[in-house]
Amino acid sequence: MSRETIYFENIQIGDSIESIPRTIVESDIWTFAYLTGDFFPLHTDVEFARRTIFKERIAQGMLVLSIALGMVDQVLLSNYDVSSVVAFFGIKEVRFLKPVFIGDTIKARAEAVGKEDFNEKSGVVTYSLEVKNQREEVVLTALYSALILKAPSK
Repeated sequence: MSRETIYFENIQIGDSIESIPRTIVESDIWTFAYLTGDFFPLHTDVEFARRTIFKERIAQGMLVLSIALGMVDQVLLSNYDVSSVVAFFGIKEVRFLKPVFIGDTIKARAEAVGKEDFNEKSGVVTYSLEVKNQREEVVLTALYSALILKAPSK
């Protein structure tokens, strides 16, 4: 079965992608710490975290952002031919609004909010990312962009 290729022209403002939920586990935090060097004690030290306003360890914000973007990508990869997606183009206005604790289940939603030509062969699509926990609380928001090929001329 052939999947539809995502071209710049086919993406409409308001198009959205919603991920399936994913639970954050302790090994996520430790793996991310080893990969990035982010061993800040709020994420890795139970006793330190108990003395903070959170009272327990929380996931690194960048871990939550990375997982959320990956969750959106999994939906795209499962449903479309993504050979036209050139690259992740940028991210801005990232806000970490609530902590994500070990055992929290998050889901991500991305909505196309902007499009602009980049050159004759590609365009930039900007998405609004919203991540919620199992209580439907928004824990993270961001704007990110992707560089996407335009449909070939016929």
